[in-house]
Order: sequence, then C-alpha cells, then structure tokens
Amino acid sequence: MNPKERVIGIIYATASVFSWGVYLPYAKIILAKLSPSVFLTFRLSIGAITLLLLSLILKRPFHFKAKDLLWIVVAGTIGIILHQLLQLKSLEHTTATNVGWILTLIPAATGLLAWIFLKEKISPQQIVGLLIAMTGLALFVSRGNPRNLSFIRNYGDFLSFVSIFTWAFYSIITKHILNKYDAMPISTVHMALGFLFFLTISVNNIPSQIATLDLHEWVILLLIGLIPSGMAYFWWNAGLKKLSAMTTSMFIFPEAVFASAAGHIILGESFTKSMLLFSVIIFTGVYVSVRGKTTLNKS
Repeated sequence: MNPKERVIGIIYATASVFSWGVYLPYAKIILAKLSPSVFLTFRLSIGAITLLLLSLILKRPFHFKAKDLLWIVVAGTIGIILHQLLQLKSLEHTTATNVGWILTLIPAATGLLAWIFLKEKISPQQIVGLLIAMTGLALFVSRGNPRNLSFIRNYGDFLSFVSIFTWAFYSIITKHILNKYDAMPISTVHMALGFLFFLTISVNNIPSQIATLDLHEWVILLLIGLIPSGMAYFWWNAGLKKLSAMTTSMFIFPEAVFASAAGHIILGESFTKSMLLFSVIIFTGVYVSVRGKTTLNKS
C-alpha cells in the first residue's frame, strides 16, 4: 500500500473514534429520556438516511452478490444491533470513562481474530505499540495508581466487556467484505438494518418517549445520527478498507481519551493534568503500532 493511501486510512480511523468518544457523554444525556431501543431507532434512521443520500449523490453502487449480502447482514447484526445494545445498556450502569477504557481491549481481540481468520501477521513493532498504549491506558484510568484499577466493577462494565468481541467480529467480517465492495453502501445497509430492527421492537414506545425531549435534546439526537452514526461508521469502514484490521483497531485507544475529555467538559467527570500526560503515552503507543508493517500470510 502506498503511503498516501495509508495516511487517508489513518485520517478516516481517527475521525471515527474521535466522534465516538465525544458521542458517549451525549448519549448518556439522551438515555435519561429515551430507552436504548428508541434512541437507536432515531440514531440509526438519521445515519441510514445520511449515508443513503451520500451514496446516491456520489453514485456508489449497491450491487452485491447473494453470498456476500449474507455476510453483510451478519456483520450488521453483530456490529450494529448487538454491539449497540450492549454498549448502550452498559452506559446505563457505568460511566462513559469506564466504557471508553474497557473498549480499548478491542485491538487485542481484533488482532487475535485477524491472525486466525484473515491470516494477518502482527509485527513486533505493532506488539510493542499495543503494550505501550495499554500501559498508558492503565495509568490513565487508574489516575496513575494501578491499585485503583478494577477491570470489571459492575453489570455495566461486564456488558461493555462483552461488546469488545462483537466489535472485533464486526471488523473482521467487514474487512473481508471490503476487499470486494465500497465502504459507503455497506455502511448504509448496516445502518438501515439496525434501524429496521430497533423500529420493530420500539414502535409502541416512541410517541410517549419523544414527547419528553426538549429542543436542545433534539439537536443532540440529530447530530448523533449525522456524525457518530452515519458518517463515523463510514469513516471506520473506509479506514478499515485501507489498513489492516489490527492497525485500524489500534485507534480505539484514543477513543478513551476523547470520551474522558468530553465527559469532563459535558458531564463534569474528572480529567486531570496527569491524565493528559498519560494520554501522550497512549498516543505514542498508537503511533508506534501504526508505523509497524502488517502483511498478509498468503499460505
């Protein structure tokens, strides 16, 4: 892969995790008024409409072979329906910071699955970068005191832990599909699939719940649908198309920093100077890992 394509992939991946990190505290605000299923109905409908319009404007083809369409549906079921349910239910029982921390185990899970299913070789430099980022993250979450670190504290943390595997499987399956098709139509189908599912199970609750939203909350919901839903899923898949599954997943680490910073600004969650220093360690690990070369084992 030429350096330009790699840089484009990095930009896409960074944009997606930044928007997801900032999204978490805003999601907690909306979840105080809406159930997860109603929230996801609106979030995914706006995301699907956004991506569909962009696909039509940019003339991206929606032609899939039958066997590939099956895998697209499987990926959407795991990565949109199941993953989003787990993540939002976890947010009801734990902090945005904890969710961001636990999700940083995704690179390790994705790297293992990519090695098993995609035959991706993980370079020593990527392993070093992963270890540096995980060390920085442990210091970040424990506020510099590892004795404060508790991996699973409650039900919300457990659900967030389970969700790392749904996202890892989503990335692996989608990576295989992206070798054949454009990222935007695939992301559109995934958004639409999730919207139809959550609409079906929440339709009776929608009128009473949306009546509780004020104008400010409607604006938040609209922006969540446009950016961390529609656009961010496309950005992630576009980055995944240009990078290896392991390299792309490394960008989950900065998401914890973005979530904590946004949680501090929006919800008043703590974000200290020492956490800023530990953030530098995290980004250093990501930089080291992304610079490592990943090749495919063709045997």
